[in-house]
Amino acid sequence: MATAVPIHVSFDADKVKALKDEIQRAYVPPNPLLSSKPGDLGIDVGLLASLKDDFVQRWSYDALQKRINTYPNYLVTFNDISGFDPLSIHFVHAKSTRSDAIPLLLLHGWPGTFFDFHKVIDPLVNPPAGVPAFHVVIPSLPGFFLSSHPTNVGWTILHTARVMNRLMFDVLGYKKYGGQGGDWGSYILRLIGSLYPEEAPVLHFNMFRCPAPKDEDENTLSPAEQNLMNRRATFAKTGAGYLDIQSTKPFTIGLAIASSPFATLIYIGEKFYSWSDPEKLDPMDLLDTVALYHLSGSFSTSVLIYHQSAELRSELVMDTEKWRIKSKIGYTNFPYEIGGAPRSYISAAAPLVFYNERTSGGHFAALDNPTGLVEDLQSLFGQNW
Repeated sequence: MATAVPIHVSFDADKVKALKDEIQRAYVPPNPLLSSKPGDLGIDVGLLASLKDDFVQRWSYDALQKRINTYPNYLVTFNDISGFDPLSIHFVHAKSTRSDAIPLLLLHGWPGTFFDFHKVIDPLVNPPAGVPAFHVVIPSLPGFFLSSHPTNVGWTILHTARVMNRLMFDVLGYKKYGGQGGDWGSYILRLIGSLYPEEAPVLHFNMFRCPAPKDEDENTLSPAEQNLMNRRATFAKTGAGYLDIQSTKPFTIGLAIASSPFATLIYIGEKFYSWSDPEKLDPMDLLDTVALYHLSGSFSTSVLIYHQSAELRSELVMDTEKWRIKSKIGYTNFPYEIGGAPRSYISAAAPLVFYNERTSGGHFAALDNPTGLVEDLQSLFGQNW
């Protein structure tokens, strides 16, 4: 049986210095290349200049390292995955002192990392009396941060879902657990909810892609749901180009962006600012994310998920019967989400028992509305566990 080994996360000082030196030397055009609305054609150069200054003058690797190691980090290696090389998974495991705490698997997506959840760990693990508490498990997905990626052809998020269940069930010994996820994490959770409903009976999503139910009348949507449909349409028209290149030529984009921390900042920064609540996004969260990708050398492997799981992702989006979710699910509609769905859509696709609309937050909900996410997790599990 695979055994988790405690680790202390750190990176070589010379590598950290090289990152900041490269950022400092990077060129930012003094003016926009074309006259356009900020953000319409990609990252705004004024914003980029500000982010560069923040990276050089305000961002602290020591502070990031300290926050990462505030909670126990582990590596576990699975040597017995049929047809694949051994796979090492990095994860954080923060346990509550409460005897009634609920094991909770938190799954990130792209271009996020496990560290997306750092603001919600303490309020989930150490809540006030009378509120559900959680044992929090936060893995880095295969190919992200310190988790390895199989070099064999054929790995998909279906394999990842099985590994995540093994992590919770076999490695950590939990007999039952809940889950939360957005972006790719939401697709993996959907597979878990289809394959392992007894082990994972309650799941929460902040992204859920599914077709409209038959005879759906969009005139009955709430204002918040109409907003999310508009966000989806705008994203499909003007923001989804990265999906095509990462699904078809992941080596090209992966190696190009990974070659420079400034390129990583530009590429990921555009996503963060397009998909987040502009009133809530902390630029330090973006800079931490860029640093984690660059220092771990994982950007080029992180985008492989788009190529390897493209077909399965399409199945999950369009054919909710093939991978029918059997677990109870909850959903929170954050207004700046790009992949949301109205209540009626989700109800037709899964056993929806909780639906809430928030007035702030976006695709990276754990970063730009951690309080709202925690409250909704506590409500969902308090009512359904």
